[in-house]
Amino acid sequence: MHSIFLSRAKVKFKKITMQLQPVHRPDFMIIGAQKAGTTSLYNYLKQHPMIVGSYPKETHYFDRDIHFNKSLTSYEKHFVGWGKKKYFESTPSYLYSPGTCEAIHNAYSELNIIIVLREPIKRAYSAWNMYKDFFEKGLVERVIKSKPQREGKLLYKKFYEGRDVFPSFRECIDIELDLIESGMGYEPALLRRGLYLEQLNPYWNSFGKENILILGFKELIKDTENTLKKVTGFLDIEDIGWSFLNTTPYNARSYKEQITESDNQLLKDFYLKPNQELLGAIGHINW
Repeated sequence: MHSIFLSRAKVKFKKITMQLQPVHRPDFMIIGAQKAGTTSLYNYLKQHPMIVGSYPKETHYFDRDIHFNKSLTSYEKHFVGWGKKKYFESTPSYLYSPGTCEAIHNAYSELNIIIVLREPIKRAYSAWNMYKDFFEKGLVERVIKSKPQREGKLLYKKFYEGRDVFPSFRECIDIELDLIESGMGYEPALLRRGLYLEQLNPYWNSFGKENILILGFKELIKDTENTLKKVTGFLDIEDIGWSFLNTTPYNARSYKEQITESDNQLLKDFYLKPNQELLGAIGHINW
């Protein structure tokens, strides 16, 4: 109880101090992909003295709140601080969610965009483990069901509603394959979030390739300092060496079971052509 009280007090103090600071427009965004290290990248970049992250990390304005009558004025209150710095948010669903690119460009056409891509089979399996974890820990109401739901977001209905046991990875795959065949919904999207090229094209067309930095998940995790130097170069921010960096991983989960060979092969076939087209467009990526 004491720890809960302290946590609530810290949140309240944070909100009060934010209200006293100037409000800013975002300078750049990390827009995805889900389960590709965006939380780690957000927390690493916040350690740079000239970079300020939004509060919270994921605002979900452009894929959710904008559809429920929230204003840009309320959105910009997520970016507060003193002095001329770079302000940013990290909402990984922006890369995939329908209509989000257009909404972002209509509001901030000069943004720099950062995207982290993860090998799509590993990404899908990681996402399934996250959703399963929510179910087993009783977090579904707080993190999914209670949030405003856009039309076509069927994640709760298909994966959670009326279930005593969370569906297997294969069952979730089959559910989505049926949705794809019938043209229903944009969520759940264990598979479709890994079709990266069709998600990149709108951002390239709207913001220009020169304003978008694409990183690989393994690149970020295994060569963190050099990856961050690439980011600061892209943002035209002074490189600070990053020797001080706290590289503790964020949102890391251990898997109770590994993906089966049959499921892995099914997804290799599913992603074979899309991955070939993606790599033809962006070149090699350490994901």
